[in-house]
Amino acid sequence: MIRLARRPVLGPLVAALLLAALVLPASLLWPAAGRAQSKPLRPYTLILDFVPTGEYVPHYTALEKGFYRDEGLDVKILRGQGSGDTIKRIAAGQGEVGIADISALIAARANTDVAVKAIALWYRRPPHGVFVRADSSIKTSKDLEGKKLAISPGNSHQILWPVYEKLSGLKPSSVSWVTMDAASMPPALIRGAVDAVPFFVVHEARIRKIAKQQNTDIRVLAAWADLGFDVASTSLVAREETIAKDPEGLKAFLRATLKGADYAFRDKHWEEGVGYVVKAHPEVDPDGALGAAQVGARFVYASEVTSGKMAVGQFDPVQLEKTRDLYTQYLELKRKVGLGEIYTNDLLPARK
Repeated sequence: MIRLARRPVLGPLVAALLLAALVLPASLLWPAAGRAQSKPLRPYTLILDFVPTGEYVPHYTALEKGFYRDEGLDVKILRGQGSGDTIKRIAAGQGEVGIADISALIAARANTDVAVKAIALWYRRPPHGVFVRADSSIKTSKDLEGKKLAISPGNSHQILWPVYEKLSGLKPSSVSWVTMDAASMPPALIRGAVDAVPFFVVHEARIRKIAKQQNTDIRVLAAWADLGFDVASTSLVAREETIAKDPEGLKAFLRATLKGADYAFRDKHWEEGVGYVVKAHPEVDPDGALGAAQVGARFVYASEVTSGKMAVGQFDPVQLEKTRDLYTQYLELKRKVGLGEIYTNDLLPARK
């Protein structure tokens, strides 16, 4: 005869607890599993050095793909009005991080003791270049002798022109300058009002598209970096107060930004990144932005980065010393700024 085991009778207290488990939300019984783990996002502002274009694809990629949010940052990107203005705005606390050419930072430290420092090197070479019409008889830099060049007031190309003359073999003081605003320079070249224009090579695709719409074309006569112009250029900058009081926030920002650079620039997700820029700024020409992104990537991922000698964003003190000395001379600065006033590598991600 088979005996069936008697089912234990539940006491009133145990029965009540089991009923509660069926009725109450799981989040009340197991708080650790049901409670949101993410921290509130911190507002964070990035100020560019110019109007948005393909050069800034990594930053918009980091924004759109959530890299900044993953680091707890709610980043807002603002357009710039030039490197000097961006440094002033960062010094005034209008943003946590700015993008500016290192020459403007060195000048601001030397002449006004602005308390801003570079926290990452973006362009490892200057994007300076010289453009001519495709049908021009100018084939080499030496052919610029006696020619007219357009220039905008305060343009670094003109300030550093003696350096270009030395690198290219062009006879000193052999060109004449026609001053105009920067926006008028490419059209002046396209219609033949001037023989050449010095312009950043990242804008080649945009200028060529404008030229072709007018049944002509332009070409890069010389990229200064290809001639051996080896100085530091565009950098990410922050206030010294922010560096001292919130280094973790800046480290988080740099981690996300460099992740965006790896994805968009190193891994060549060009079109996707340009789409993010155009989404935020519909007025941006996608073709010009794509060209700018592809050229800009070469300045970020220069040979010393791709070879593993330097990390993305890492300053080389030897190069920076040469950069400081060159700009101190040609910008006629009040003093020679110490390298420790100009930059820090301490906020960059640790090299793997």
